[in-house]
Amino acid sequence: MARFIFRKEQRIRSEADFQRVMKHKRSVSKGFMRLYMAPNTAGRPRFGISIGRTCGKAHIRNRLKRLGREAFRLCQHEIPADFDYVLIFTPKMSKTKAESDRDLKKVTFQEIRDRFLEMIHLLAAGQKP
Repeated sequence: MARFIFRKEQRIRSEADFQRVMKHKRSVSKGFMRLYMAPNTAGRPRFGISIGRTCGKAHIRNRLKRLGREAFRLCQHEIPADFDYVLIFTPKMSKTKAESDRDLKKVTFQEIRDRFLEMIHLLAAGQKP
C-alpha cells in the first residue's frame, strides 16, 4: 500500500498565502464547506484550512480540521498538482446555533472526503455547481 504524507512544505500557513489564494476568486461551495483554488509554482499541491468560531466549540473545530487534512492527505495523488487549496468550514444555515453545532458534530470523514473531491473536480473543470 502506498504511503501518503502531508509534508510541512505542503501546508499553507502564512496569512499572505491564504489571501493570495482567496483573491484569485476561484471557489466552489457545498453545504458547510467552501474550497478556494489558485495556481502555484511549488510543483505539488499545497493545502490550508480555516474554521471560524461560529462552527462550534474547539473540539468540533479541531475534529473538522483533522478530517479535512486527512482527506487532502489521502487524495493528494488524485488532484491537480500545481495548485494551492484553501478549505473553509462554515456552519450550515439553520435557525439556531444548537442545530448548526449538532450538524457539524455528525459530519463523517467519508462525507468530507467525497465533498472535497467533488469540489476539486468542479474547480478543475472550471464549472460552478
